[in-house]
Amino acid sequence: MTSNGSSTTEQTINNLAVGDIWPFHYRGFGLSTNPSGEIWWQAYNGTDRLYLDPVPSDLIDDLLEIKRTAGAIRVTEAGRVITQVDTTPNQSQSTYETQYVGSVDLDGKLVPENKPGRAVEVSPNGVSPGDLWPGVYDGAKYSFSGERFWWENSDTKLRHSFADSLPQPIVDELNRLRRQGGSFQITPAGDVLTQIPTAKSPPDVRSQFRDLPREVKRILQLRRDRGKVDMLPVYVGHLEPSERPILVNEPTRLTDPLTEQEEAGLEAWAAAMGSYDESELDEDDHRAGGSR
Repeated sequence: MTSNGSSTTEQTINNLAVGDIWPFHYRGFGLSTNPSGEIWWQAYNGTDRLYLDPVPSDLIDDLLEIKRTAGAIRVTEAGRVITQVDTTPNQSQSTYETQYVGSVDLDGKLVPENKPGRAVEVSPNGVSPGDLWPGVYDGAKYSFSGERFWWENSDTKLRHSFADSLPQPIVDELNRLRRQGGSFQITPAGDVLTQIPTAKSPPDVRSQFRDLPREVKRILQLRRDRGKVDMLPVYVGHLEPSERPILVNEPTRLTDPLTEQEEAGLEAWAAAMGSYDESELDEDDHRAGGSR
């Protein structure tokens, strides 16, 4: 991220108050809360909760100011906490807006109920690129293919390209681990994670797997059996605070005017194509999927 873009973004965020509309994209490490002040991470509904310890009590108090029932929150890759609030609670169809809650240094442990000795570190240390990730696989979700990086809006399905490039070591490691591209996550601590097929697991995967916390093994089993995910989470690298948050551009629309540079590039490309016979063109050439 450029220093100018980073400073402008931070200034905008620092001016936000609890309950203000969040002006950036919606993403982050997922946690759930309730009015009793509990906060937890959960793999799937109906599975065990891992409770965050220590509890960020001030943050939950701020959340309850804008959502009496508390609920789901997201923690971005820069530690900013956001939530979606129903702005039409008395209508049959809900309308949500993303609101700012505050900031948090998400650290500590995720603890199974009544079993503090089985806690999972929120931000594990001592891992190297390509190692199995010994924590829960969660964070701000992004995607890539080669040198192209984007965030996909889950509602519109539109892709928003990154405004700035990631550090080259992160880009190189992602492409080494996933040559065909795919998704990756960035934790609130700046750790970059991705998933690789079990067929491409590290040579010492068995010894690494044995060292994983029991709860992480169970989560992987749940993902395999319930989510049909045949992938292993691995560590990619770390983004420094100055390299976060990730900024994304507005998506390009078909109705957007072309810039002079785009016009010139397309004209040069078209001229290089040579002549053609119109009879060689198929009426379906410009339609996704081909047939009607």
